[in-house]
Amino acid sequence: MKKSFVFAPLLGVILLGAILLLGTGCSSDKPAAPGDAAATLPEPTVPASPAPAPAAADAVHLPLDPYVRLAAGRQDTLTKAGDILTAKCMRGKGFDYVSGDNPGGSAKDVAPLPDYGVNDLKQARESGYTPPGSGTLQSLAEQGGKVPTLDDAVQKHGAAWVKALYGFAPPETNGTGGCFEASIPPVPEYDKLDKELAGRLAGQAADRTRGDSRVVAVTAAWSGCMGESGFQYKSPLEPRQQKWPTPRSSTEIATAVADVMCKQHTNLPGIWLAVESGYQQALLDQNAPALNQLRDAWQLVIKQAEQVIANGG
Repeated sequence: MKKSFVFAPLLGVILLGAILLLGTGCSSDKPAAPGDAAATLPEPTVPASPAPAPAAADAVHLPLDPYVRLAAGRQDTLTKAGDILTAKCMRGKGFDYVSGDNPGGSAKDVAPLPDYGVNDLKQARESGYTPPGSGTLQSLAEQGGKVPTLDDAVQKHGAAWVKALYGFAPPETNGTGGCFEASIPPVPEYDKLDKELAGRLAGQAADRTRGDSRVVAVTAAWSGCMGESGFQYKSPLEPRQQKWPTPRSSTEIATAVADVMCKQHTNLPGIWLAVESGYQQALLDQNAPALNQLRDAWQLVIKQAEQVIANGG
């Protein structure tokens, strides 16, 4: 049976001919490890009745966001610079390349959902836990789109073109030397820094938040509210992580609606954000010099990208 190689969208930004992965604050259900900077932090002081959280994910702002999402708002610059460098490299190998030829697409500025998940009643009613247009392969398939594959690129451009671009072509599954690895002089001020620091700290804050006494209590209240509606979940992470069928079912929609209504009833998102903001601010204060150095060096990366664009590569 012939295999079809799906080329997933890039998980970082293509810049300076490389795939630059920024820390994103990945979180898990595990408590903070003893060695984590957040493990010894006291529970932060928060208002007794925190303000409700914004419904839209892109309206949620946490103290570490400017450091975690350094590329936010500059994706067009980064993508354009990456396209110029890729096209230059491909020309050197005897191939044409234009923006959009990459079957995986470019990274986009998308605000991640907070750990407590969906908080928008309109979104819950319309699309459950997977909002349309989120840029994932799953959402593309749900909307009737064709998931791009490397086989498609081979049929359109030929195996030699694909290998020049990625360093491999089906039936190979990996390789090096592709034009996505093309580079220009590095930015030492940025390359020498701990690029994952902000993401690590955000992840530690998220871990502590889930175990915070205020969050544990409001999560139990949310769980009780969901039970009254006929849905048995211990935390808002569970329905969000559940594998829902495609296309969306009435059960998913009903669950998401009850989820958001119970969040509104208990103010789980408001309490969650207040607590997580407290942990993040404490970690930011502890690590401000290193974080500010990373932010300042990132500006040099942006400047380098702008120079690539101005000079045409």
